Amino acid sequence: MPTCLECGFSAPRLQWTHFKYKCTGKFNNGTEYRAEYPDAQLVDEELKKRASVTLTGLIKKYGEEDGHLRWDSYRAKQAVTNTKEYKKEKYGWTDKQFNEYNKSRAVTLENMIAKHGETAGAVKWQVYCERQAYTNTLDYFVSKYGEEAGKRHYNRINALKAHTLENVQRIHACTKEEAKKILEGRNVSALYTSNLEKDIIAELEQRLRVKLDYTVNTKQYCVWGNDKPNFYDIVHNNKAIEINGDYWHCNPNKYDAEYFHPHAEETAKAIWDKDTQKNLLLENERNIPILVIWESEYLQNKEEVIQKCIQWIQQEKK
Repeated sequence: MPTCLECGFSAPRLQWTHFKYKCTGKFNNGTEYRAEYPDAQLVDEELKKRASVTLTGLIKKYGEEDGHLRWDSYRAKQAVTNTKEYKKEKYGWTDKQFNEYNKSRAVTLENMIAKHGETAGAVKWQVYCERQAYTNTLDYFVSKYGEEAGKRHYNRINALKAHTLENVQRIHACTKEEAKKILEGRNVSALYTSNLEKDIIAELEQRLRVKLDYTVNTKQYCVWGNDKPNFYDIVHNNKAIEINGDYWHCNPNKYDAEYFHPHAEETAKAIWDKDTQKNLLLENERNIPILVIWESEYLQNKEEVIQKCIQWIQQEKK
């Protein structure tokens, strides 16, 4: 249980009311308190786990449909509160403070030591590395998803890892060009597919009364380029639709070019450049144009987005 290092009070969670009204009067909130005691704990670890917002937890609490709606709403809110504009308006942050904040959130040995001290930081880093190694094992997937589903997820991940020209050339004793064709023809879909993508696919197939040619439900369209296989969300009638999450793809309406993505560990501009290269690859190599749909665009007006997608698929190419 967290103990206030200023006055000795213990509670599952040290809130701002404690510091402002019950402590020594030195601090007004937890932020000021952590400025003097950087390693201090504010929330009990078990409480933090129980209070964390996850899709699984929301579904368990509110049911499948309402759980997904609440998860989408939570993600949309997080996408806004993680933007530079929000931090500037609420906290008066500068560009430098914003970028330093995002860099500090990345899981690195340097950040672990800065947060927990030399010894504890090194130990936590080692635990993190071991945990990451464990999450790539069959035991991990079986414990998380169950025997059958766990093996399926594990096999799909390893199948994706095998998607290299070198592996294909070695196994099939073929040329680089032949290896590219083998990779592009494999029936491998992306392991992690958003509920947003699934919803749009289901809605389009219901409205159009057809099975879309290439989706995660069948076989995603793939083009080899930039030294990797590139999979596309929806390809039908020689038209493509890419569905971008605001956070993972850094929606330009919410993030500026210098935003440092803590999970991708690169700037928004780098992410945009990769997306642009991927889209141009499909357009230039296969003459298939792409319509990009953003998560917030869909959440704000689902019917309008679905109609836009239908018109895109049905219109004749110029």
